[in-house]
Amino acid sequence: MDFFTAQEKARKNSGRLVFYFGAAVLGTIAVIYLILAIAFAKAGRPDALGQGRSLWQPELFLWVAGGTSAVVLLGSMFKMAQLSAGGGAVARALGGRLIDSNTRDVDERKLVNIVEEMSIASGIPVPQIYVMDEEEGINAFAAGLTTSDAVVTVTRGALDKLTRDELQGVIGHEFSHILNGDMRLNLKLSALVFGILVIGLAGRGVLWALGRGRIRSEG
Repeated sequence: MDFFTAQEKARKNSGRLVFYFGAAVLGTIAVIYLILAIAFAKAGRPDALGQGRSLWQPELFLWVAGGTSAVVLLGSMFKMAQLSAGGGAVARALGGRLIDSNTRDVDERKLVNIVEEMSIASGIPVPQIYVMDEEEGINAFAAGLTTSDAVVTVTRGALDKLTRDELQGVIGHEFSHILNGDMRLNLKLSALVFGILVIGLAGRGVLWALGRGRIRSEG
């Protein structure tokens, strides 16, 4: 296992996540703006901002960009408040079960030993360890805002199917996320993605309301 190679890979993945999020926000603003601009143009009348029938309407774009950013920000702040409880809250929300550090289960004892070894090697506090008992696939993640509230979670499949060396490689990769700050960035990005989701949910609600209103008017 090359710990520093895993750490560098984690750092590059974090950069990609930031780029994709920025692209998602810009794409959302562009789609909402185009929908409104085309709707005003097809209406054949000046819009509420007095921009006429042109598809490029600077004031409309600013309103859309500002409104979209405000919704994303408020939704993200709400989700971030939920995630501020630390990595344990994330693990429990995904169905994780906290492992007792004194467990006598053979597989769980192996995992605890590996995590403790990696903590000593990296010089950070031993994170809490969770296992997702219902997940048979091989996966793992680290979550938390700081090294003091970090957790490492593995699936039941990883615990049952991987050898000690393989599991150590997986845990080493997760520790690279903790040391590089990726887990904190991932939580923040999760909160921001939730802000984008709020826009989708709001749009679905508007379409549902319009559909209900049309049905009532036709009835």
